[in-house]
Amino acid sequence: MKKLAFTVAAIALVIAGTTGTGRAAEDSATLNGEYVWENGNATGDLEAVFTPSGEGEWNVSFNFTFRNKPHTYSGTAKGNLAEGALQGTVLNENKKRTFMFEGTFEDGVFIGTHKELDGEKSFSTGTLTLR
Repeated sequence: MKKLAFTVAAIALVIAGTTGTGRAAEDSATLNGEYVWENGNATGDLEAVFTPSGEGEWNVSFNFTFRNKPHTYSGTAKGNLAEGALQGTVLNENKKRTFMFEGTFEDGVFIGTHKELDGEKSFSTGTLTLR
């Protein structure tokens, strides 16, 4: 009887830890690609880690090196990581600069743009690709 109760409890924990997609809630997707920073004509490798936070919603961290310094910009995103639109907003490490990104996944490749938000104004800062 104790074995049965333990088994039922273990199954309940597994079910509680999954989302509607069948993936564990803590599952994340790591995509790699490149960014282009138009102001200064710089490019570099980009790693994006997406952690599910709801249906079609993600917490995201962009990891990259700019001017020989590593950076992690974090925020949120909405959309699909396989096909269709994806957009989001991230803040730099000290949370004083806000950037928005948007684009589309097609055949597993994301092609998008990024821009810096300054109050109600925004200005283009470049492009990014992810796979």
